[in-house]
Amino acid sequence: MRVPLVYTAAFAMLVQQSLSTMSGLTIPVLAPPIAAETGLSPSLVGLYTAFLYGGSMISALAGGGFLLRFGALRISQVCLIVVAIGLLLNTPGLTLLFVIGAVITGIGGGPSTPASSQILARYADPASAPFIFSIKQTGVPVGGVIAGALLPVYVSLFGWRGALVCAALMAITLALLLQPLRAEFDSDRQPQRSLNLTDVRATLRAVLSDARIRELALGLFAFTGLQLAFASFFVSFLSLGMGWTLTDAGIAYSIAMGAGIIGRLIWGWVGTKYVPPLMLLALLGFVMGGAHMAVGLVSQDWQTWAIWGIAFAYGLTGIGYQGVLLAEIARVSPPGMAGVVTGGAVFFAYGGMILLPATFGLILAVQDSYRIAFVALGVVPIVVATKLLRSALKKSK
Repeated sequence: MRVPLVYTAAFAMLVQQSLSTMSGLTIPVLAPPIAAETGLSPSLVGLYTAFLYGGSMISALAGGGFLLRFGALRISQVCLIVVAIGLLLNTPGLTLLFVIGAVITGIGGGPSTPASSQILARYADPASAPFIFSIKQTGVPVGGVIAGALLPVYVSLFGWRGALVCAALMAITLALLLQPLRAEFDSDRQPQRSLNLTDVRATLRAVLSDARIRELALGLFAFTGLQLAFASFFVSFLSLGMGWTLTDAGIAYSIAMGAGIIGRLIWGWVGTKYVPPLMLLALLGFVMGGAHMAVGLVSQDWQTWAIWGIAFAYGLTGIGYQGVLLAEIARVSPPGMAGVVTGGAVFFAYGGMILLPATFGLILAVQDSYRIAFVALGVVPIVVATKLLRSALKKSK
């Protein structure tokens, strides 16, 4: 029995997204053994991440023309190779090469979401798109699970340099395994299309000139930025602020990540069957903002299960929203332009991933309070959710 192409595409892009995500997490996960050998401070992971997402911003915005000319699957393959090169550049353990490696890895990871949107938009009918996109977007938390599970094993077997080589080989292997799918999934490519700098301006204009896409890009900025802020500071809040062991804090974080996987599937199904996607995104924004603010209310008197409950609520909403949001962006994009428009919207997502965690860190540095930072940043998605709700109600009239 032949598997429908939409499910083949969803699975292929899920795996691609997983390895792209894992690659971005490789250096942060390997930071302890790298620091122990090279003497570099683990605190530099924040700087590494900034360079990584800076590279992703550039490639997400500039990649639209390449997607149209060479095809989204070919771009996915090339990006996996670029990611592998970026990882391998880190093996000498030199500070400058870590910076260059971060930028190159980020450039490789930036087009992964636009490329998958370009492919899925062709095969998923509008009614089922939220669920199909949500299946694919489980690749992000799955990538985190792979990084957490495999990389420590690689380190124990081959050292941190060997772990980098193994991660790079995984990306290269997937690039080769995707090749048989290219004839089908890149059949819409435009080989005669020219490439020029105006593509960047056209991509931005495609986002900013359409009120619907502009609003969804704002959602990506707020929701994705908050997601990374939570991921960056939740464990350290429990460990340093609450006195939890690193293992116990890691369990709470894993609960949030697991809830994110569940949420992506649930909300994709709900957005397909029961609740209009824009209304659903507004509701998720309110809950994720409230859950993020609730972390700031946690004290030593709280029971462990209650903190787990907040972590689960945040993960279910603040990590589970992505498939619905990306499917809605693809739905309102001009025909054949889902990947290009998604690239422009993802540019703003990466902006949020840089600015919101940096804002959290600034509040923490000035106020010396995790609680104030969690509460303050929780307001951001609530403001955006209010705007989305108004649009959803206006649309329903």
